Amino acid sequence: MGAGAVAQASGGNFYSPELSTDFLELPQSLNEQWNYYRFFYNNEPFVGQAIDLHTELPLSKVRLARPAAKSKKLADAALRFCEKWVEKIGLLQRLIEIVHDYYLIGEVYIFCEDANPEMPREIREKVVRRVEADGTLTEDWIEREDAIENTIAWQKKNYTGWTKIRILPPEQVHIQTFPFTDEVIIELIPDAKTKHVLEMADQGDRNAQRVANSMDPTVVDALRRGDNIPLSTDPDGGSFVHYMANKKSQYEPRGHSILQRCLRTLVYFDKLRQAQTSIASRHMTPIRLVYAEDMDENDTEALRDQIDLALQDPDYSIVTNFQVTWEEMNSNGRLLELTSEYDLVARQLYAGLGVTESLLNGESSYSGDRINLEVINTRYMLLRENIQRLAEEYFFKPMCKRMGFIETDEDGQDVVIYPRLSFTRLALRDNQDTFDALFQLYQKGSLDVETILDLLNIDPVVVKERLERDFATFNDSAFHEVLRSAYGRVGDQLTEGSDLVQKIADNLGLEYNKPEEPGVGPRF
Repeated sequence: MGAGAVAQASGGNFYSPELSTDFLELPQSLNEQWNYYRFFYNNEPFVGQAIDLHTELPLSKVRLARPAAKSKKLADAALRFCEKWVEKIGLLQRLIEIVHDYYLIGEVYIFCEDANPEMPREIREKVVRRVEADGTLTEDWIEREDAIENTIAWQKKNYTGWTKIRILPPEQVHIQTFPFTDEVIIELIPDAKTKHVLEMADQGDRNAQRVANSMDPTVVDALRRGDNIPLSTDPDGGSFVHYMANKKSQYEPRGHSILQRCLRTLVYFDKLRQAQTSIASRHMTPIRLVYAEDMDENDTEALRDQIDLALQDPDYSIVTNFQVTWEEMNSNGRLLELTSEYDLVARQLYAGLGVTESLLNGESSYSGDRINLEVINTRYMLLRENIQRLAEEYFFKPMCKRMGFIETDEDGQDVVIYPRLSFTRLALRDNQDTFDALFQLYQKGSLDVETILDLLNIDPVVVKERLERDFATFNDSAFHEVLRSAYGRVGDQLTEGSDLVQKIADNLGLEYNKPEEPGVGPRF
């Protein structure tokens, strides 16, 4: 009776946002959600353009700054090493891939592969042989006196940094997080293709054996046992994986895509599109309605035959002795009026995706959306800080540490010397106002010209080389000033050492009185 009374009191209605029909239609598992995200990214213009803008606008030309260090030579060596690695690995493209998954999937697994050769033991240790009391010969490995110097020399010759930076598919990664600790357990789930290659290698296939030999032995052993591949998270221990998630709270187990809050709107939008498409498809071929009054069955069949012949032959004429009405029904007036619905959906998507309409289509000025763009810029700056921390702490620092770019600070602690990452171009700014402000700083001596050239997408190194090449030549911008000054001096000499003035006066019909030379006075 009590349960019945509650049901009657509520009128038979029960509200729960998680048990509503439209919510249950949404994807529930992570794999299904990721499939939805990729589908709408590839097929929905709003989503695809917004994700691309969020990916490309915060990033720009990668620039490395020389690290602060006591030894300028050590800092320059660290900078040169990392610059070569950035060019070899294509760091900007890798960062674009990372940010793309960061926004689209909500999390990204960055695998840094270290396929450099192992350092021989003889580099740091040497063998000491001695004869025991019983006459047996034993060998012991002890550390060499020049172990550090030999290690650095070997690293400089053989170590090239992370050989690959890969983005692992989230469907093949199993992650476990734990409360009260930052430690995570990450395992790679082998795919069917990799298993098949290993099986073919065991059967003697040469191509498969070549692929299998290029794999890490730990990976091969895990595949043969049928286990997941454990991945290290320590950047100082060789190959490792770094987990980067788009989440606001530390206790959340997984990251969130920016499309997660837009899924309900996107599904509703897709349903409207399907309904409109169904109506348009139903009337793609017009429905013909032909009728006349007082027709019997024979007249109806005869008229039908004439209509079929007329449709097959455009020159065929329908002849009747009574009035026939022919109407064609198409989609005009039958399509749904969804203008207001589309406007509402668009506004919801703009809010959920964190963009503006003018940002997507580029049809507005900066001043019209200044506040909105400032908010977006602030978010981009936060993202840049995360990307800088990723590159510096997990890419540059472990490599420079292994290369031996280390010095001791005032407290006696070892400090790794590694360059700092920066992005030279601003994300969203009013170009004219920005450049005017920067040029004023340059005129005041508070800014270098290299920064302005970077913002204009001009390589400052190439500009410097060309200026040095054109110095004191006809291509020098100030060379005409030198010629003008020289021509002025030549003119003075010609005037003083010739009768040029007299000839000009004669041609003009003027009387020229040559000034008398000053006399020589008495000498004292």
